[in-house]
Amino acid sequence: MRRKEEDVRILTQIQAIKLNHPFWGYRRIWAYLRYRQNKPYNRKRIYRIMKEQRLLVRPNLRLKAKREQNPNKSKPKAIRPNQFWGIDMTKVFISGFGWVYLIIVLDWFSKKIIGYSISSRCKAQEWVDALNSACDTQFPQGIAYKQKELFLISNNGSRPTSRRFMQACFNLGIKTDICQLQ
Repeated sequence: MRRKEEDVRILTQIQAIKLNHPFWGYRRIWAYLRYRQNKPYNRKRIYRIMKEQRLLVRPNLRLKAKREQNPNKSKPKAIRPNQFWGIDMTKVFISGFGWVYLIIVLDWFSKKIIGYSISSRCKAQEWVDALNSACDTQFPQGIAYKQKELFLISNNGSRPTSRRFMQACFNLGIKTDICQLQ
């Protein structure tokens, strides 16, 4: 009987949070209760209560980005330099100036930053500039002197899948589709 009473008390707290944040799932509700309100509830208990009361958020089946559920497909491992490069972007706040975008290209074998671009905007051209910087660093005689295939791995966001960026990769002979490995 005591557990039921405590569940009702927890449910009122969950409902109060859901009023302000209707799209939060049980994990975020649990984290809010635990870390913001210092309530040491078990994550499974929050899930059970929300499931019983039909407060769980339904997954959006219309999302365009689908993740493959293939457990046999693992991240590739580089066995030599200039086999796999990774490219990504982050925002950095500089006081007195504002936000700047830092795009880096990383060699997966050496874990070394081989190219970068810093700009106050984040367009496909800045991504191309970072890629060109990496090519200039790694292949000073020109990209034609690369010996083996080079794969560029990104998060498949809007910039690395833009026409301009994909065309630049094609012109440099860099493969961007990881499915080509299989």
